[in-house]
Amino acid sequence: MTEPTSAAVQLLGGWDYAVIVFFAVLMASLSIICRKLNKNPSDYFRGGGNMLWWVGGISAMATAISAWSFTGAAAKCYQDGFLYPATLVIGTVPAILAMWFIAPRFRRLRVITAMEGVFRRFGMGTEQFYTWFTLPMGLFWGGIGLNTIGVFMAGVFRMDVATTVLVFGALLTFVAVLGGQWALSFFAVVQGILLVLVVITVAVLSLMRPEIGGWANLPAVLPARHLNFAFESSGALVTIWFIYQILFWALGQMDLRNSGKFVRVKDDSAARRMVLVMFVPALLMLPVLMQLPAICAAVVFPDLAMVFPMLKSPAEGAWLAMALTVLPQGLIGLMVAVMFGATADSTDAALNSNAGFFTRNVYARYIRPQASAKNQVFTGKIITGIFGVITIGVALAVNSLRNLNLFDLFQVLNAMLLPPMIVPMVLGVFIKRTPDWSGWSTVVAGLVAAVIVNALYSAEAVQALLGLDRALSLREVVESQFIVISTATWGVSILWFLSTRLFWGKSRPEHRERIEALFADLARPVNHMGEGGEDQDSMQYRVVGGLFLLTGGALMLGALIPNPLYGRIIFMVIGGMLLLMGLVFWRLAKR
Repeated sequence: MTEPTSAAVQLLGGWDYAVIVFFAVLMASLSIICRKLNKNPSDYFRGGGNMLWWVGGISAMATAISAWSFTGAAAKCYQDGFLYPATLVIGTVPAILAMWFIAPRFRRLRVITAMEGVFRRFGMGTEQFYTWFTLPMGLFWGGIGLNTIGVFMAGVFRMDVATTVLVFGALLTFVAVLGGQWALSFFAVVQGILLVLVVITVAVLSLMRPEIGGWANLPAVLPARHLNFAFESSGALVTIWFIYQILFWALGQMDLRNSGKFVRVKDDSAARRMVLVMFVPALLMLPVLMQLPAICAAVVFPDLAMVFPMLKSPAEGAWLAMALTVLPQGLIGLMVAVMFGATADSTDAALNSNAGFFTRNVYARYIRPQASAKNQVFTGKIITGIFGVITIGVALAVNSLRNLNLFDLFQVLNAMLLPPMIVPMVLGVFIKRTPDWSGWSTVVAGLVAAVIVNALYSAEAVQALLGLDRALSLREVVESQFIVISTATWGVSILWFLSTRLFWGKSRPEHRERIEALFADLARPVNHMGEGGEDQDSMQYRVVGGLFLLTGGALMLGALIPNPLYGRIIFMVIGGMLLLMGLVFWRLAKR
């Protein structure tokens, strides 16, 4: 293995700021333009259920990628190499197989928000429990997501995290309030394509660094910990952790609360094609390509604390350090815009969904049942703005209080919160005969188990169980805690939900009737136009095509920036690809 060196990172220049301003104006303008498409709550919260499959699929894929992928996940890859990306690639196989069957069933729910699907399956009690449990949790996760973009931008602009959280949180809230689901989805399509192109660019340039010497030479220069997944750790712990990560990834896609993305498209066929768009890129090794720069950073920047002294966990700047090293001027600004857009997709989607839950499942159902469509849209915008402010406050609190890196923080929280929430939402779509209280009671049982097991967790007990003659490392403590809590929450949640079947006979008649109607709809394919849908295909091709033409043309002009030849070529290639796609979509719109 060659001796690691340390390269110099660049600061943003004038051309980079010009690119950032262009994308900020584009994003704000799109939100204003798309206001006209929000005629009713269905338009504002799910695009009227009229989205083309590729619009829904690309936007869902882009929304699933946030700045956390390039901070928290990048830190994990900087430390452990290809271990985490491998879980995403392998977990994609069961996810595709399951969602090919489940996605059409989600579309057949025929609802505006996912929480309305919860009502159809479990009734008012579980709907309200999930709504009031999901709202604060959604704001909490949104705050953590905003904190990740704050961490990323703090490294870019050399500012403190609190300032970047305030600035970018305000921008995200503005976009979410004005545009609704149409604006979010249209921007996410362009954002998703650009994200893939930028990720591939940074990955290729990282491999070309002299410290790396290309793909073939990568194994020779990587640290030993990257070549041995159980480096300084228990092999049993790593194996179980790996399996659990796949389990979380695959089952998380089947959660009924994720049905919101599938009710946006037109019918069963569109939902299935969405699945391919969402998950096939992972089979093509996109997660590995995405994290190659962070893995290369372990060679180029063995001590990231010297590069990012302002970060609590410097390893979270691994991906950024490589991008700032290999990208020429102008392209750094493009990278910043893409990273901001990635978080905008996920954070704004969360704000829009949470506002939809409150507006449709609380305000319009119980507070003001007679509310008009126009009033519901107006209320949704007000609630989105309020939730945006709360999310900023949560992000600031998370930054001041957290003592774990972002990956470990997500891991522990996932172990405690996700299994109890996921189990009834997955099993409830298949298992018919459970009482209406089976949903919320499963969450309570799982959370109680999580709290008890977390309190009883002992690193010494795990050490004895593994037969180790040494104390657990920090990595082993976090991973074993994740495994122990996950085992308890998955096991208790599944057993509790299955046991509620014993009480089906005591269910109220209205619950039985609602269940029968739901499962009848789940067996009946969607007839888009026959069920009141609109033909908005031409509008979608026209808007997305125009965005590609505008963005591609602007990036082609980036070739005029005084860069080395390879920098000019990159601008030409990326801009040219977007221009070509824009011309194709524009031609389809005219048809």
